[in-house]
Amino acid sequence: MERASLEQILNMETSVASLRPVGLRKTPGLVTAITAEDIKLSGARDLVDVLRLVPDFEFVVDVQGNLGLGVRGNSAIEGKVLLLWDGHIYNDQAYYTIQFDRFPVDQVERIEIIKGPGSVIYGGVGEVAVINVITRTPASLHGGRLYGGYGQMRRAPGAKQGGLQFGRDNGEVKFSGLLHFSDSQRSDRAYRDFSGVSYNLNGDSDLDGANLNLFLQRKGLSLRFIADEYSQLERDHFGEVLSTGPTRIKFPVYSFELKNSVKASGDLTLDFSVASQYSRPWLERDEHFPYDKTSRKHTARVTAFYEPGSARFLAGAEFTRDEIEVGAATNPDSLYDNGRTRARYDNTAFFAQSSLDLGVFDLTAGGRLDRHSQSGSSFVPRLAVTKLLGDFHFKAIYSGAYRAPSPENIRLTPSIKPERTVAAELEAGYKFGDSLFVSANAFDVTIRDVILFYYDSSTNSEDYVNFSRMGTRGYGLNLKFRGEGNQAEFGYSSYSASNSRITHTKTPLDGSAALGLPRHKAVLTSRHRLGKKTTASPSVVYLSERYGYYAAGATKAYSPVTLTNLYVHREDCFLTGLSLGLGVFDLFGSNYSYIQSYDGGHAPLPAASREIFLKAAYEF
Repeated sequence: MERASLEQILNMETSVASLRPVGLRKTPGLVTAITAEDIKLSGARDLVDVLRLVPDFEFVVDVQGNLGLGVRGNSAIEGKVLLLWDGHIYNDQAYYTIQFDRFPVDQVERIEIIKGPGSVIYGGVGEVAVINVITRTPASLHGGRLYGGYGQMRRAPGAKQGGLQFGRDNGEVKFSGLLHFSDSQRSDRAYRDFSGVSYNLNGDSDLDGANLNLFLQRKGLSLRFIADEYSQLERDHFGEVLSTGPTRIKFPVYSFELKNSVKASGDLTLDFSVASQYSRPWLERDEHFPYDKTSRKHTARVTAFYEPGSARFLAGAEFTRDEIEVGAATNPDSLYDNGRTRARYDNTAFFAQSSLDLGVFDLTAGGRLDRHSQSGSSFVPRLAVTKLLGDFHFKAIYSGAYRAPSPENIRLTPSIKPERTVAAELEAGYKFGDSLFVSANAFDVTIRDVILFYYDSSTNSEDYVNFSRMGTRGYGLNLKFRGEGNQAEFGYSSYSASNSRITHTKTPLDGSAALGLPRHKAVLTSRHRLGKKTTASPSVVYLSERYGYYAAGATKAYSPVTLTNLYVHREDCFLTGLSLGLGVFDLFGSNYSYIQSYDGGHAPLPAASREIFLKAAYEF
């Protein structure tokens, strides 16, 4: 990939929008692909480092030391973004949040991102974006790899991580094992709540993880098992600093999936899968917020692919059962109706999508019908017109999407309804010669019946409420350059939230801005060959001013921020197979903080200070 031409990069095949490999410029979605080579040469310490380089994304703070994501100016903390790790859902099964710090990016082979709705294929958690992560395959490993990294912030150790990987591809039989450990911390700076109480995150913001990913395949039959133990140490909790010291929040996940692909005929393939996941999200055993719930998610799915000639058809059915059991240590306020300690929700779905080459353009049309045992039925359509004509391509996409209520949404508000989303997207791009590619896109996203957490201080009660409408419209630009071993990419995204009607996610100071999310974001990444084996990769991320709370009930504009990173990587250093990397993250000390994207009483959470990061990997 490092030596690939611009043409090869633009024709890279992805399957996230179609479940079958399609070139980036033809796939029926606005898709970004990030390769293992991109991640390695950037020196990324975690998934936050990787996704921050996507102009449409920006991180915000949620609660209890956890981060959330904003997409195109829409706050997407709970349930609006789906994250798949080798096909396993990594949204927690209580609130549908994602713990972005837990993911070992050294395992990643490729990341495919739909920067728009994905509900037709993926259901009611892929409302405004889908992040599909594919880890190292047995073929890409075909041997072993050992790695480790250490980061040093200004006043404290930062990222500490290491792992071992092994894989073999013997034709009919394939096997891989990926093991990762991390012992890091969020920051070495001080957090101050709205009442003026502060604490130093150094020593009180640990991010600890262990991940085991095992894969075995024989012909079309495959088995994958993932064991993931992740926990966070935090004191900012729900905004107010804990006076008794830090508390630990755990997110253990164990997933199992069995898949079989059967060639029924020359043009027809059937994929069968059964999966089961055990998790205990937001596990906390202390006096602050005792919470211990066990979730078991069981999924059965069948998908048929019919591909006669240039036409493509897929259709499938999926059944999911979510079972939640409340532990004895849980606060009584977190029990279900009438003091019940168990809950169960079923969802049945049918989906279909067709792609036809009509000569003048390619047409993709599809839809999905879900029936949830609590929140009822949801139907979403999808229509895409795409065309690749020599060096020019264009896409016009209309998508419906929804966000299903999570088990904890339903517990607090049994009458809660699904969110409904409509998105229109346009993209056009042109390749100038062998070195330069330019594209532009525009989008309009409207979300109705928005599910938001609401705390009523007058009655001291908390609920999830369906608010009227929020959404954004905007545009983006992308430039790619490759030539003579060097490359550069510039991305820009801008939005306006002027059509949003929800005061909880906006500021009275600027009617076109959403809380916590910059209206303008620009990203510049580049690689420069300093020799046959050495690459320097600087990157710059610019965020325009962001609005957020600085005191209870009061917002202000936070100054623009520029984050600058530099990473130098050398292959076959001292001996064959050994690579070394040295980088500096936030080179000029921007004092960047994560801002809350809704009125949740949380002050900005400081990110790490300037961090020097050293990494070594040995392949054998």
